[in-house]
Amino acid sequence: MEKTLYLSEKQTLRIRCDGPSLWVQQANSAGQRVPARLVRRAIVVGNVTLDSGTLTLLAQRGVPIALLDRRGEPLAMVLGLQDGTRQRRVRQAALSENREKREHIAAWFEAWEHGRQLRLVKSLDPSREREWRCTGFRRSDYEDWLLTQARTRNCHARSRTFLTGALHELIAAELTSQGWDLHAGVRELGTPLALVKDCYSALQPDIDRIWLMLPARVSEPRRPLSTRALAGCFESARPRLESLLRSMLGQYARLLWEI
Repeated sequence: MEKTLYLSEKQTLRIRCDGPSLWVQQANSAGQRVPARLVRRAIVVGNVTLDSGTLTLLAQRGVPIALLDRRGEPLAMVLGLQDGTRQRRVRQAALSENREKREHIAAWFEAWEHGRQLRLVKSLDPSREREWRCTGFRRSDYEDWLLTQARTRNCHARSRTFLTGALHELIAAELTSQGWDLHAGVRELGTPLALVKDCYSALQPDIDRIWLMLPARVSEPRRPLSTRALAGCFESARPRLESLLRSMLGQYARLLWEI
């Protein structure tokens, strides 16, 4: 079964390429071999010692490697150069020459984001959801509501940051496997990983749901959960997130051909 490889900063942790596998070594413990064929996604948090052969091996296999800082903030992504499905990429490139189609798809992404936001608000604050359906709301209104909910639940901002990086990695892996150009977006036009950012904005409310529902730290409520605990929560939600993303990409593909 293909899995996500999480690597978190430890002084004694060393990762190197060993043929078609990764060799993971920690002091005072036996090394562990991880076949690269089992790795679908990779997330590196903090300063992890790994050789360029490891990055090359994963990139050649089409595995995006998300690099996060110690707080979990996404900083960079390592991608291979192998082309995806040519027909899809040609359709994406054509958007740059058709403003009307680009604006139509941008509005569709925005509708996805709007709908996911309302779905979250309805589950936690039904009266606010009914009000917003009648009066409308802005992204800033949603963010203010979200932060109020987070303070009530003692949610740590660093936990949301880590979950943000994990979702970016999930999206990049799925886009790569389907052959999309990760940089050919519409709402984030002209920026690196633009399509990843477009998809993330549409699904961010689902990350916010995970954030608000994280188990509380009874003994130290002001400290974020450990990377291991956050990764476990994210992995539990992964099947639902992947299903949503694939549904959205299916609609996106139809829009590119129909409009």
